[in-house]
Formats: sequence, C-alpha cells, structure tokens
Amino acid sequence: MPTEPSLPSLTLSVSEILNALEIDRGSDAKEPERYLAIPGNYGPRWLIPAESRASEPALSAWRPYTIPSRIKWLAIRTAARTGLLRFVPSVSNVATSRQGALRWFERCGIRSQRGELVILVGNPSPDRKLIVFLLDDEHRIAAVLKVGLTAGGGLSVLHEAETLKRLDPYQWAPGLLSVHPELRAASQAYVDGAMPDRGFLPEYMDLLCQLPRTGDCRKLSEVAGELANRLSPFKAGLDQIAPGLLSRSLDRLDLDVELPTLLVHGDFVPWNIRKNAERGHVLVDWEWADFAGLPAYDLLHFQFTEDRLFGGTTSGYAAMRAIPVCKEYFRRMDVDSELLPQLATAYLLDMLKIECDHWGTELTGLTAFLFRQLAAFAGL
Repeated sequence: MPTEPSLPSLTLSVSEILNALEIDRGSDAKEPERYLAIPGNYGPRWLIPAESRASEPALSAWRPYTIPSRIKWLAIRTAARTGLLRFVPSVSNVATSRQGALRWFERCGIRSQRGELVILVGNPSPDRKLIVFLLDDEHRIAAVLKVGLTAGGGLSVLHEAETLKRLDPYQWAPGLLSVHPELRAASQAYVDGAMPDRGFLPEYMDLLCQLPRTGDCRKLSEVAGELANRLSPFKAGLDQIAPGLLSRSLDRLDLDVELPTLLVHGDFVPWNIRKNAERGHVLVDWEWADFAGLPAYDLLHFQFTEDRLFGGTTSGYAAMRAIPVCKEYFRRMDVDSELLPQLATAYLLDMLKIECDHWGTELTGLTAFLFRQLAAFAGL
C-alpha cells in the first residue's frame, strides 16, 4: 500500500476529529447530541455517546491483550456502564450535531432515528484513520465506517473497500456496504463475534489455506530486485545502523526459484479475527491485502508479531522451523519448506520498508527487532 512519506501531526483535537466526519461541534448545533471524549496518548482516543448503555457493545468488542491494558480498559467500561465516566477529570464533554451523524447513516444505508456513533481514533501514522461504529436504535453495532485522516489513510480505506468487493463471495470476509471516495471513507458490515486468544489455533491454518491463489508465480530473484528498489532510498541510513545486512539479506533472495502467488491479508493477527457463530472465523481489517502475495507471509506475520509484542522465543531459522504450524503450512500449500529462510527474509524486508516509510531510518523498536531477525536468517 502506498503511504505518505512524512508523518502527520501526532495530536488531534476533538474539533479536527469531528471536522473529518463533517459533524458540527458546539452547544448551538442543531439537535445537539452529547458525547464523552476519552483521552489517549495523542489526544482523544474514543468519542462515545454520553448515555452509558449506548457505547457498551462497541467498547466490549475492544479487547487489549496485555494485563495492565485489560485492567485499565475494564475500569473505563465499568465507569461508562454505570454513568460515572463523565466525572473522570480527564474525560471531557462534547456537544455535536445529531444531523451530521445521521448523514453517515444515510450514506451507509443504515436506518436510525438517533444517529449514535462510537468513534475510535487510530494511532499516528501516515495512514491514520477513524474507525466509527454506527449504532442502531437498540444500541447494537449496525456497521463499521472507516474515514482516512491523511491521504495515506484514505488510500488504505479505499484499498480495503476494493478488496472486500472482490471477496464478496467468501464467508470469511466482511461485506462491503458503501464507498465514498470524495470523503476518503467506506463502510462495511459489522462482524459480531469474540476476539480469540493469542495462540495460533488449528482453525487459522484452514483459514490461511483457503485464501485464493492467483494461478501465477513470482521468481524470488524478481522479488529481491523489487525490494532492493523500494529500499534504495533508505540504504545509506540502514547501512549505518547495520553495515552490510541489507545487501546480505537481498543476496539470500537472489534465487531462480518460482513461487505461487496468492491473496495475503497483510495483518494476520488475533485482534483481526472474529469467531462468529454462523460463519466461523472471519478476518477483518483488509487494508494491507495483496492479491499477488507470497506464501507464508501471513503465517510469518502472526509468528513474528507474537514474538515482538509478547516476548516469544522465535529467532532465526531453527526456532521458526521448530514451530509445528510452519511445517504443516508448507505441506498443505505444497511449497518447499527449505524456502522458509527466503520467505522470512522477504517478509522482514517488506516490514522494514513499511517502517522506513513511517519513520525514515530512525532506529525504532520495530526496526531493531527486524534487524535482529534479518541477522539471524542472514547468518545461515
């Protein structure tokens, strides 16, 4: 996915959030509706209806994975449910226009008399966006609206919409409801269901193996050339941090080997999976999808993300190969398991390019993790 080359302003105000949604603010707004703004690290993180019971379905669908975050989130949900959240000093009251909110219900084809929204503000990045839950008159989530806050955010929202349109025949992807290119926005059906635990479940293997193949192939040497071109603006800075590592990693991919291409989700992690009673496991957040991706990308993303965020032990070829699901995936996909180092290297370089797009060659926590993993695979 293309992104803006520079990082936009980190902190947003309530007014900027509402302006992005074309919703008027102020007590003089026609048919004012009261909201509560819950702060985050970069300005408001959530805007929820002041009526406590209205926001509960959306808040309960959000599930932090670390214990401190879970405790904090439980306290926020409890305060909202009991009507005490408005008395928390850091939470501010906001008056908005109900008519402005109702326009989004009309655009998305959702019937509502109240026009209540729950707004989640995405973290700062070149593809920052708003995630808006549209509530019906019984306070159930009727749809999910995404609105780009940056040019890159708008591109990712519209890319996801195009992806969902192509995935309409499949039960493991949400249905697309509406697209609004001029507003950098699109809406999709809400997938009701629990967010699973962190571990890789057997059902995930079935899900990954169901992702459609294109029928085409890509040579690893061509992948190496593409990655080299994409990373060339950052090569000098990366070589200062880890001399020669980028070249050694690219050399590992310089093989005249063809691999089948397939649909890649791009962010295959537990918090983007829902266990739905009727449809089974459904994948959400398709903003990074690639219909001509490489095998094992999603599996590697899941495993490396687990390691980076939750202190796993995955490091290098031996540790990754020892994971049973890796062996099963290569067998079921009919791909040579000896290509695991090359596929892991391609994945890590792709992630490095995304991180450089966001932060340049600044040594971030993710950049340091990617360097460690690349060094482990390049040392084979």
